[in-house]
Amino acid sequence: MPQLPRGFEEFVQLVREHSPREGLNLSSIGTFGTYRTSQTHGQVPAVDIPALWTVVQGQKVCHVGSRTYRYDLGTAIAVFSPMAVVNEVVEASPDSPMLIVGVAIDLGRLAEVLLRLDRADGGAVKPASVDPSGIVAFPLTDSLLDPLIRLFRASSEPTDAAMLSETLIDEIYYRMLASERGGELRTLLQQRGSIQLVAKAVAHIHEHLDQPVSVDNLARMVHLSRPAFYDNFKAVMHTSPLQYAKSVKLDRAQTLIRQGKRASEAGYLVGYNSPSQFSREYKRHFGYAPSATS
Repeated sequence: MPQLPRGFEEFVQLVREHSPREGLNLSSIGTFGTYRTSQTHGQVPAVDIPALWTVVQGQKVCHVGSRTYRYDLGTAIAVFSPMAVVNEVVEASPDSPMLIVGVAIDLGRLAEVLLRLDRADGGAVKPASVDPSGIVAFPLTDSLLDPLIRLFRASSEPTDAAMLSETLIDEIYYRMLASERGGELRTLLQQRGSIQLVAKAVAHIHEHLDQPVSVDNLARMVHLSRPAFYDNFKAVMHTSPLQYAKSVKLDRAQTLIRQGKRASEAGYLVGYNSPSQFSREYKRHFGYAPSATS
């Protein structure tokens, strides 16, 4: 386990105080909150939102394509696009629930912070090679933990939240970009052929879930050839465009069913005109039929 930064015990206490309920606990700031679960579980398909994630207690394992990321103490993980993942909670109990902090990542705003940083320091030395993955893990340092603690404190006071939250989130972005993997992050975000263009295609998929997905149309939209787009997409998202779209559609359908929609209606809303095909693919993805969703 990496060495924990100074102030980590205070961080744990703040997270506990702000995690009264199982599941998601959003703060007054909105783009910042915690997730709590008291039970372990096996592999469950999900779509993780773009955020900086930090585990405070317990442990989670995230599978993305052929890769595995361990969310454990002392590690921060940045997710730059909504990722189709398979999550496992491997360490959690009622007495010691798993607690995770999440700060939403806005790529546009992160790019603005990067531009200001490049102007201030003249630009980081570019690394010899950069992994184009949309998920990056790096150590939780003292300098990154400090604004996270101050963000928790500000969220408890309405005036502080209104006046300080934007500045603190910018500082968190800056500390990410100035971390030991900051040179890789900065190069990655500047590569228009990777994260930025893939993010545009991903946004289109999410905004048109009721429509069929065409790899050719997505490639044209980002001004790449089909092979170049396919390779860039898979390098960033660790899955093909069509498989990603299917995972996102089924994840949204599950949410709609849990909100009270009939299975056939949920399937139609995410682009399935055949109820039998929807039911078949839903069961293959989640391991149970739409009617068994709880």
